[in-house]
Amino acid sequence: MLREKFNSVEVLEMAKDIEKRGQEFYEYQADKVEDDEIRELFLKLASDEEDHYKRFSDLEEAVKSKTREEVEYLYDEEVSAYLNALVEFSVFPAEAEVADMDFSELSEVIELAIGAEKDSILFYTEMLPHNEGNTKKVLNQLIKEEKQHLLDLVKLEAQLA
Repeated sequence: MLREKFNSVEVLEMAKDIEKRGQEFYEYQADKVEDDEIRELFLKLASDEEDHYKRFSDLEEAVKSKTREEVEYLYDEEVSAYLNALVEFSVFPAEAEVADMDFSELSEVIELAIGAEKDSILFYTEMLPHNEGNTKKVLNQLIKEEKQHLLDLVKLEAQLA
C-alpha cells in the first residue's frame, strides 16, 4: 500500500528529481538541433530547470534545519527506492528514454515539455489534500514555480507557431 502523506523533504527530493530530468531532457534536445535559435530555446529551458532544482535544494536545506527529527529516516534505502519509483513513472522521461525518442518536429518536443510541466503541477496538487503545515506550504511553492514554467513554455510555443 502506498502512503498518502509525505514530509517536506520527500516532496522536495521528488521535485529535484523531476527538475533534473527536465534539465537533462532539454540539454539533450539542444545537442540534437542545428538551428541556433532553437538550441538557445532548449538551453534556456534547461537553465530554468537547473534554477528550479537549485531553489528546491535551498528550500530543502531550510526545511531540514527546521524539522530534523521528521526527516532522519529519509535516507533509509527502502524510502529512497520508494521515492525513486514514484518519480520514475511520472513527468519527464529518464535520460535513457529520451535518447530513444525520435521527434520529427520541434512542436512535438514543446508539446511533451508542456505535458510534463502540467503533470508536475498535477502531481504536487494531488498531494496537497493529504498533507498539512510546512509540507503544504512547500507544495504550494512548488506549484507556483511549475505554473510559471508552464506559462513560459506556452509563450514560447506561441512564438514558434
